[in-house]
Formats: sequence, structure tokens, C-alpha cells
Amino acid sequence: MQHIFHLPNGYSFEKVGIKGKIFDTKNLSDKVEFSIIETENGHETKIIEKECIFSYYILEGTGVFEIDGQKEQCDKGDLVVIPKGLPFQYAGAMKMLLISVPWWFPEQEVTL
Repeated sequence: MQHIFHLPNGYSFEKVGIKGKIFDTKNLSDKVEFSIIETENGHETKIIEKECIFSYYILEGTGVFEIDGQKEQCDKGDLVVIPKGLPFQYAGAMKMLLISVPWWFPEQEVTL
């Protein structure tokens, strides 16, 4: 069984100001997903994630997350946790590790 997962060469997705590389860990667990998210300006739309808890660990850069109407500054080394069901968006130039519990699927997301 594979236990070490290398960063994918290409982007798994590009949308609304973000690019993501998803680690292919589904054979190990379908309960958690790991992605690297890169953005120069932030997530351009406000969304609600209906099924996942999103945890963003800031690897590089700084930004502002707006979660349920509350804005908070984040910097390298910070952890941002977004419970499912809350509207959010973020701005800034950042590289982040996104941990999604459970795996994320596009149909779980509502754009506001």
C-alpha cells in the first residue's frame, strides 16, 4: 500500500482565481482529501460548502478570509478552519495546504 504521495506535476483544477493540485490518496482513505491551493488574488466568489470541513494551512503568503461575514487576517503558518455550511471567501496571494473532510466534489458547493 502506498504511504508517500508526491505533489502532482499538473494542476487538477483551475477556477475563480485559484489553482489546485489534489494528492491521489483515495485508495488510502475516502474520508480526507489533501490539496495544494495557489492563488495570486484569492477566491473570486463566495461559496458555501455543504458537506466538507475545509482546513487551510497557509504555506506561503498572506491574506484575508471572510467566514460567515467575519474577516480575519492570515499569514504563513496559520491554520484556517471552515465548518461546513458557512459562507466564505478569501483574498490575497497565498499557497495553502487544503485538508477536506470528507473528499470534496463540485456538486457539494453552492456559489453565492
